[in-house]
Amino acid sequence: MMATFLTTSKMNPALAARVEKSVHGGRATSPAATRRLIALARVAAVAGLAIAIWIVVTGRRRDRADTENVRAELVARAEANIESVTTSDRDLVTRAESWLGALSDPDYRGDFVAEELRPAGALAAALSRPALYVRGPMQSFGNYEQLADTAASSKKDALLLCLLRPPASRAEKAVYEQVKIAYFDGPGLEERTSNARRLHDALAGLPFLQAAFADRVRAAQSDKDLKKIRTELDRAPVDAAKVALKSELLLVAIDEPGDGKGPTELDGAQSHFVRLALVDLHASTVLFSLRRHVDPSWISSEKRPTYASGLDGCALGFDVHEQIARQAGDTVATEAVKTGSR
Repeated sequence: MMATFLTTSKMNPALAARVEKSVHGGRATSPAATRRLIALARVAAVAGLAIAIWIVVTGRRRDRADTENVRAELVARAEANIESVTTSDRDLVTRAESWLGALSDPDYRGDFVAEELRPAGALAAALSRPALYVRGPMQSFGNYEQLADTAASSKKDALLLCLLRPPASRAEKAVYEQVKIAYFDGPGLEERTSNARRLHDALAGLPFLQAAFADRVRAAQSDKDLKKIRTELDRAPVDAAKVALKSELLLVAIDEPGDGKGPTELDGAQSHFVRLALVDLHASTVLFSLRRHVDPSWISSEKRPTYASGLDGCALGFDVHEQIARQAGDTVATEAVKTGSR
């Protein structure tokens, strides 16, 4: 072993030996010690691997448990929703679709008012019953995809408001008072039309009230799938659909294409015919079916650019009440003549 410069011939031999040992690292590790170290390392590696496996397995079990908890929650929600509506309720959309297809046929079958609407107050009573409401262009009621889009864009409006709560007169001032509620007073509009529900609510919420939805939850393969389903369920108008599917009537306004007899206003109003129908979905009967011409030219130039559609719609609602009241009066007068001639 090479001597170090840290020792001298005059240094105490024991001290010199300690210095040399510290510099050169002392004796080499014995083979037995080496084997012990290797064995300990192997044990540590095996233990570490076992711990890692335990952590992974435990984590997966926890994830599976969390997934199953989410699944159980969603299944419970789905089953509760399904039980809240009847088979007849779920069939309501199919019945409404069938009527919409018939009422939007290009070949209009003529005006009709059921006898039961002719007595005084009968129309108002009928319009107070739970109803589905939708308005859209005639060509949009031909298939489900178009109907779904139309229903989504069809809101409660001045026409609906003035059918349910007609203005005092057809004068622009009286009609405008109702239109302001439809345009600017959401809570007021909802309060006055609370018995009417949008067809969109029924269409959008129905898939979540079917047994197939619960089956989809049960069949979901991953937590990601279940989270997607939960998001869809949270966003769907399920509660509104439950109410809409209890409706007794279908109230529909069908806009025929414009006739080109005047300009189109800024809000889209133009001269055209509108079909209005009220259908009893439970009895499968038409209560009234009317076709009327609307033209915004009667509206003042001050109101026309912004409120033409609303004013035309509200005036149309008023006209329906006036016409059915006139027909009821004609019926009464005719009966009086018959009675007097006996």
